[in-house]
Amino acid sequence: MIPFRAIRSAIVRNLSTYLGVKVVELNGGGDMPKGAFLTYSFTDGPAEGRGFPVVTQENGKLVQRETVEFTVSFLSYASDSADSITNALRAQDWLKTIGRDVLKDLDVIVFNIGNVDNRDILIADEWERRYGFDVDFRTTAVTSQDLEYIEKVKIANKIIT
Repeated sequence: MIPFRAIRSAIVRNLSTYLGVKVVELNGGGDMPKGAFLTYSFTDGPAEGRGFPVVTQENGKLVQRETVEFTVSFLSYASDSADSITNALRAQDWLKTIGRDVLKDLDVIVFNIGNVDNRDILIADEWERRYGFDVDFRTTAVTSQDLEYIEKVKIANKIIT
């Protein structure tokens, strides 16, 4: 399992502090913030591991580790396109610098930051000004279970213990 809540919390709290705007979950319920803000969305759950997992025995446990990837989409909302673009670019800068270090402490690697592009939409008769980008991350998923021992085995009709 990956430390999903810790990863999400690190991104939201630190990015919000850096930008000075609210960072909220897209379609997370609640009222829309006033003024400029950012949304985030984990577009998919962690993808299946890459390659084969590493399996080890540690303290009576069978531990499996594998590298998994996930994507987070960010959208910057503002009444003015220039503010929206600026906040999106600043969020990108945070992920390239400070955010990279913050997430590295959680064993999360930023490996691809997409381009900021226009994601404006027309709702009824009003344009919602937003710019956004996607970020790809890698982390290690760790699962463990009690180690089971084979205490008896039957080979050629002989029981060996």
